[in-house]
Amino acid sequence: MFLSLGLSIFFDERMQAHWKRFKNRRNLRIWQDAAASCGLQVEKTSSSLLAYAGPVDVRIDAVGGNDQDALITVVAPGPPDFKKVRIRLEAPDPTQWVREIQTGDARFDRTFFVEGPVRLVFALLDERTRHLLLQVRSKGRLEISLGELRAVTSARKVPSVLPFLVELCQRFAQPMNVLRRVAENANRDSEEGVRLHNLLLLAHELPGDPVTVEALRTACSDPGTEIRLRAAKELGAEGRPILLEFAESRADDALSAGAVLILDRELPFERARAILDDALRNRRLQTARACLEVLGRSRATEAVETLAKVMLEEEGELAAAAALALETTRSPEAEPPLILALRREPKDLQVAAANVLGRIGSAEAVLPLKELADRSPRNSELLQATRQAVAEIQSRLPGASPGQLSLAAAEVGQLSLAQAEAGQLSIATDAGGQLSLPTVESGQLLLGEDGEESVQKD
Repeated sequence: MFLSLGLSIFFDERMQAHWKRFKNRRNLRIWQDAAASCGLQVEKTSSSLLAYAGPVDVRIDAVGGNDQDALITVVAPGPPDFKKVRIRLEAPDPTQWVREIQTGDARFDRTFFVEGPVRLVFALLDERTRHLLLQVRSKGRLEISLGELRAVTSARKVPSVLPFLVELCQRFAQPMNVLRRVAENANRDSEEGVRLHNLLLLAHELPGDPVTVEALRTACSDPGTEIRLRAAKELGAEGRPILLEFAESRADDALSAGAVLILDRELPFERARAILDDALRNRRLQTARACLEVLGRSRATEAVETLAKVMLEEEGELAAAAALALETTRSPEAEPPLILALRREPKDLQVAAANVLGRIGSAEAVLPLKELADRSPRNSELLQATRQAVAEIQSRLPGASPGQLSLAAAEVGQLSLAQAEAGQLSIATDAGGQLSLPTVESGQLLLGEDGEESVQKD
């Protein structure tokens, strides 16, 4: 019995050893054929395969206990600092500070973690190179470090992986002008994000360089809106006429709006107003919002009138945007139309007007704000906005504390903020019955003996 068991174990081990040798020979034949199809010369065949073609050296080893996987290592001389480039699947230890480079290709950036000299990385990772790296990743694991490409894949998949690795090394070994390659990527890559990243790298690291300027000029005709805008902006004075052309274009609302915002105060008031009128007629809302924002910062005397007109005639986001732009003007003429907007639907405009009045309003806005709150007791957003606005206005009044209310003795029946204790109420001693805002400021509301409202002037 023991003899039979021993013989069984002996023959099992012999069979396993025989099977392992058979798989090794089979794998080596597969790898040798794959190397030959890539134009490589096989130097040695044993448990590993060594091959070369020009500057490219290849080594293929079996890995794992079952000899089902292969490690392919490909080496070729690369450009200066190529050994500092590292491309891998895993992010580094979070305790170590490492700068990750984003190429602008969303799929590639999700797949690989890239480190190294930024200009060289951008030059190397052109469209074809990124495609090859993603193809290798789809069939196994890949890492590039210290000038070597290493891929682990199934032994049977070596013929489909090896050509990609060899082509990658051949591309890395080719002489190249790093700056020119980056410029080519900025103008020719099919991925808009890659074109933008390469363009901004040129503009920020090599401003004024002839290669950079030429790439920026070419990018002004790029299909991507953001790229055209950034290119025109980075061209400085040369790009201003291009931005003006973009601002007045009706073809792309986002492009026109972006150009308006970049030009900002460099855009003449009359030109900005003309662009706004055209945008409103053609319902190019992004451009209209951008014009409102720029007009608010223009500080032109006519800006308040234009913004007030839009606020009271438009609806929704444009009306609210006009209200916010009125705040930016910092003009005392902005308050009356904002007070008028408190009486106009919809609620989002009323909320926007209340918020702005809270920041720039005077005592004249307090009563309209309180009236609006009384008319909308169930609208929590509006109640909060009006109450906050009243508190902000009162906090700015000299000698006043929020919530103080009194009937002053100085003028007949004047309603004012008391200067003693919060909430103090007193009645005038010389004449009775009349309620008014103090006459110390112009524009105050008075209630006369006949019940008619009037505005007190200085």
